[in-house]
Amino acid sequence: MKRIGIVGHTDNIDRIQQVIDKSFPNIDGYPIKAHEMIHIQTTVNYLKEHINDFDGIIFTGKILFDIMNHSMHSQKPWVYIENDESQLQRILLEANLKHNMDITQISIDSYSEDTVRAIYEDSGLSSGQYSAYVSKLDVFNETLIDDLFTFHKNNYLAQPRLISITGISSVYMLLQDHQVPSLLLTPNQNAIKNKLYDLLEKIRLESMSVSQIVVISIEIDLNNEYDLISENEYSIMLQKSRVTEEVYKFTQRIQAAVIETEKNYLLFTTKQIVEFETKNLRELSILNAIKNKTDNTVSVGIGFGITAREAKANAVIGKNKALKMGGNQCFVVYDRNSMERITPFDKVNNNISPLDLPFKDISEKSGVSINNIYQLKCIMDIYKKSTFTSLELSEEFGNSLRSMNRIIERLERAGYIEVVGKKIVGKSGRPSRILKLLI
Repeated sequence: MKRIGIVGHTDNIDRIQQVIDKSFPNIDGYPIKAHEMIHIQTTVNYLKEHINDFDGIIFTGKILFDIMNHSMHSQKPWVYIENDESQLQRILLEANLKHNMDITQISIDSYSEDTVRAIYEDSGLSSGQYSAYVSKLDVFNETLIDDLFTFHKNNYLAQPRLISITGISSVYMLLQDHQVPSLLLTPNQNAIKNKLYDLLEKIRLESMSVSQIVVISIEIDLNNEYDLISENEYSIMLQKSRVTEEVYKFTQRIQAAVIETEKNYLLFTTKQIVEFETKNLRELSILNAIKNKTDNTVSVGIGFGITAREAKANAVIGKNKALKMGGNQCFVVYDRNSMERITPFDKVNNNISPLDLPFKDISEKSGVSINNIYQLKCIMDIYKKSTFTSLELSEEFGNSLRSMNRIIERLERAGYIEVVGKKIVGKSGRPSRILKLLI
């Protein structure tokens, strides 16, 4: 029996508990009520003191999850119920068909402008055919509930035909009390089930008795050697805090312990959790998150090892290699003799499809001989597929794995091979890249 804490408003706690009672006999749900922003610190203090009483935590919404994640770091797995596009589509349909409301004028929180725009455009409405006021309020503000209520109420007073859509039960209750036409976003049973399955899988991975240790070394890239003296101290601290926020979000996702220095971060976790959360290292969100949300980039090394010392040493080797390659890169080091780049090479000739080029052009652009390219094409024809591991190609070529990897790297740099996945090869359990040949 797994003891799961359910954090949020009573209404949503009850919805999750109903799903648990019906479909999850192996879960014991425990309600942890957090209705108002003034309850947050009390909830944080409670979880810090009692976190080991639970196998995992599920939050009733993303905003509450973000606030709690900002306030504390937990070594226990936790997930949150997302407001996805289907929920918004369902609530708009309900407003129109059940309540006969005008859905072309809305005030909404819990969604981004891009998501709202996409929903309306998918329904065939252009920007001039609807009006949507999307909240951009700071979710970490102590007056968030009151601020959201005021946001929706003022929009309604300005446009009396407008309907308010909120993902927060406390805001919905305030709007109802003040006769503001409003609807509450609620998760369906499948969304709740999927998150509970995710949480159980995280718990399973964490509790595995033998876990290979993974250390992730992250260092902030310097654009040039004068960066630290050309920027004022406040600017440097502000940039560092933004990077740190993204690092800690990623840290929470992979359930890692973190050690932070002036411009470095060391994250300690396990192989199983990293592979599950990153889909076998195919979705390493930390690089793009930092690049897109801050003025910095980072170099990342991921080190595997039986001991923390071994994994840390390998992570530093990978991070240093990423720095030498110009930053905004990630290298994985499984052992001192095995390093793998998992960020894509910059592709060339983006306007020309490799499939349209003859062997000679591919050879000239990649530096791989025509005979080798022809042999690769023959292998594709024989097996009637375009995806292989480097070991499979090496065996078909009859050459060494090292020689095959040199051919693969040249083709990858030129844009004629792309990595489309990973799979476990051999007894070591080490993931091997699945390569797609674009010839």
